[in-house]
Formats: sequence, structure tokens, C-alpha cells
Amino acid sequence: MEQLQALVLRAEAELAQLRSELQRQADEYQALLNVRDKLQAEIATYRQLLEGGEEFSLQDALEKETTSTTTQRSTQRLLDGKVVTETKEVKVRTY
Repeated sequence: MEQLQALVLRAEAELAQLRSELQRQADEYQALLNVRDKLQAEIATYRQLLEGGEEFSLQDALEKETTSTTTQRSTQRLLDGKVVTETKEVKVRTY
């Protein structure tokens, strides 16, 4: 029975670690999407300028700038004095 309990605890720890890793990857992916969107907006602005579009000022650029913060979280769990999962919180700010 103890062996089965140990197996279950190990499997639960592994599952928690996998969930944490998936969440981290999802957060990184979202951060990359945010960067891509920002770059696409900048490219569109430069194209407009190159094509002789409307007057463009620094104030226009500042108004279009957006800031977002992404928080990445994971959890830590101890089993028999050993770390099986870990909790971290990292805030990433994108412009």
C-alpha cells in the first residue's frame, strides 16, 4: 500500500510539474504574441511613412504605445523533505 501511495505521490508531483511547465510555455507564447503585435504595428507605421502617408508626430507614436504586464507563476511542493515542484512568480513587462 505504501508503494502505491509513493507511486501516486510521484505521479501527482510529475503532473504538477508538467502543468507548471505548460503554464510557463503558455505565458512565454503570449509574451511573444504581444511582441509580434507591437512589431506589426510599428511596421505598419513605417510603411505609412514611407508611402508618404499623413503627417506623423512623436505624440502620435506615444499614444499608440501600449504596455502590458504578464505574470508567470509556478508552485512548489515538498515530499519527504525534497522539492518536487517549485513556486515562482515573475512579472514580464512588454512595451
